[in-house]
Amino acid sequence: MTDTAKPQEDDQNLRRALYTTAGGWSPAVAFADHLSFAAPVLAEVDGTIYCVHRGAREEGDGDKVLPVRWTSFTPASVRPYETALDEATAEPLPKDATEEQTTAWQAKVQAAADALDQARRWTPDAYIPGVESAETPALVNDKGTLRMVFTGTGGYYTHGTPQLFETELSLVDGKPRWSRPKPVTRQRSALAPALAVLDGTVHLLYVDLYADRLVHLVRNTEGRWTHVLDDGGDPMDTPYVDSERLRQEWQESTEGMRANLSLAAHDGKLHLVRNSFGILLPAVFDGSTWTDGDHLPGPVPVEEGKGIDAAFSLRTAALASYDGKLHAVYPSARTDAGDALRHCTWTEEDGWTRPVVLEGHDSNNTPALLSFKEGPSEGAREVLLLVHRGIDRYVPPVPPVPPAPPSIADVVSRGKTVTGKTVSDHGRGAWSRLRHDIALTPATLKDGKKAVIATWDAVAEYYWGWWWYRDGGTRFSTVRVNGGTLWIKKPSDKHFLKYADFDGGAFSKGHLRVDVLITDLEPGTYEISLSSSNSKKTGGYWWDEHLFNGRTDREYWTEFDLSRCTATVTI
Repeated sequence: MTDTAKPQEDDQNLRRALYTTAGGWSPAVAFADHLSFAAPVLAEVDGTIYCVHRGAREEGDGDKVLPVRWTSFTPASVRPYETALDEATAEPLPKDATEEQTTAWQAKVQAAADALDQARRWTPDAYIPGVESAETPALVNDKGTLRMVFTGTGGYYTHGTPQLFETELSLVDGKPRWSRPKPVTRQRSALAPALAVLDGTVHLLYVDLYADRLVHLVRNTEGRWTHVLDDGGDPMDTPYVDSERLRQEWQESTEGMRANLSLAAHDGKLHLVRNSFGILLPAVFDGSTWTDGDHLPGPVPVEEGKGIDAAFSLRTAALASYDGKLHAVYPSARTDAGDALRHCTWTEEDGWTRPVVLEGHDSNNTPALLSFKEGPSEGAREVLLLVHRGIDRYVPPVPPVPPAPPSIADVVSRGKTVTGKTVSDHGRGAWSRLRHDIALTPATLKDGKKAVIATWDAVAEYYWGWWWYRDGGTRFSTVRVNGGTLWIKKPSDKHFLKYADFDGGAFSKGHLRVDVLITDLEPGTYEISLSSSNSKKTGGYWWDEHLFNGRTDREYWTEFDLSRCTATVTI
């Protein structure tokens, strides 16, 4: 179930789980890197399970037509790795084993376990070339061939005309390859296909946007799709659909229609479930006639006159025959019922059971169901595989911003300021100079810790007419210092303990002052000095355009490196 108290984001991962009558449902496990926009479909051919789905939608993409992707897994391929792990752990480690023997034994077991884990992974998702679908595709095992029918629109248009196409998977030079898609029918209003095999024949049902009944086709021995006919030679009556509503839904929807169909063979008959105004309606084909059944029941009985005792869904139900029952799993339509999938079964004798909630299996899309055998050949068991798209996933909250380092604003008291010797640096010809010093002020912070405020104070001047004047720059130039580094050490030490960088800036009225807070100093006496290797003064009065002809000349008179200046303080 979704925990609204935790931050969530849309989860497009596919998830899978297994069901047995004796053991119930396993926890849901996310596919690694298998992202889907909506509903997946499943089929098994020659011991390999195939999963096909429309790929994840990119952010901001509102097109309903999406590329189709596929992945596969062969349960039997895992058996050699299971055997290898059994053999690796069959002979226990002796109690008196040396450290070297223990390391070797653990490495052998770990390698076997890693190999088994890798073998259990599904193949990476791959796009099917040229296949894009506006609805969930349909998949079936057609006499050993994996066949897919999908809803194409002839382009990337959101409201393109839907048409059904088919493609099949085969091996070419030992590699799987999907055939070039070809139309199933020339009808340009066909979508939402469903496939199933009954008595060796592939059946296809789909929606015609301009007809009030579903279309029912079968694939003949020549590979052509033909209508199922009644005794009079006319297309057989099929379950009813509201075509006017479906046309409107097709035009407005970007996520897939609720009209998507589910089809499965069970006890020699075809079983269909479709969504009609949010209610799940079943129908049965016995080989000659379609018969509508009552809607699937809701999770709890409804008192007479107080509502419809029906299963409501956002989409439709996935169907599969397993262990003598027809199983259906579907998403709910009522927000107050939560996002968990529902599971119910059907038998000829008892009809449909009331659905149960699948805790931990959340989805708002039709899932996929497949019955298959898994495990060693001598102990294989039939299980039901469920694959569904997620809804939300937990997103760890953004880590709190680490506390900002202490600043001058955190100083609550100051001690006596000690000012070092003033240093004067001159430009060439002594036409420009900078007088600067370092002042140190012991300080106490809000948290009671001791610190030092190191103040670098500088005054820029230029010489003219037998006197020095403040060099605040002119409209042509500005005095600047490119910043520097304050180095801290104890007077008796040769090595610096730490340093603090400071940014330079422009001189306002020839004066620049920089305050740097230095923290985490133990009590003692310290010497702080300005680095003389990376601090430079530029610009000023003698850099003025009207006095010199070239930039090189101007820099010659106004640029110079700063000398080292120091101060000592005891804290």
